[in-house]
Amino acid sequence: MDEHSEEFRMNLKFYREQKGWSQAELAIQANSSNGQIGNIEAGKAFPSFELILRIADAFSIHPADLFLRDSSKFQDRKLYSKYHELLLNCEHLPECHKQIVNQLVKSLAESASNTKYKTSH
Repeated sequence: MDEHSEEFRMNLKFYREQKGWSQAELAIQANSSNGQIGNIEAGKAFPSFELILRIADAFSIHPADLFLRDSSKFQDRKLYSKYHELLLNCEHLPECHKQIVNQLVKSLAESASNTKYKTSH
């Protein structure tokens, strides 16, 4: 399994758990089957483009968020929650502005994470 597939799997599970959903609940929300979601999370299957879009829609995130390397690795869950709250509040913005906000918040989170790591180790 390549790095991107692994990141997708981890992010899928991460976002599902953030919602407090079982695989069955995600399957319902994304108009899929429980087995298909389980196989994707286990690395036994790959989602179609259409399913990726439905999953992202179910999570109320941009599909690209499922491929971001740091989505499932946020150290500070409160920061993560605030990040997504901010992005949801930006839904009315044009896509180019949403991308700017996303990059800014990611940079700030990475900076905070790097600072925390350097000072605690």
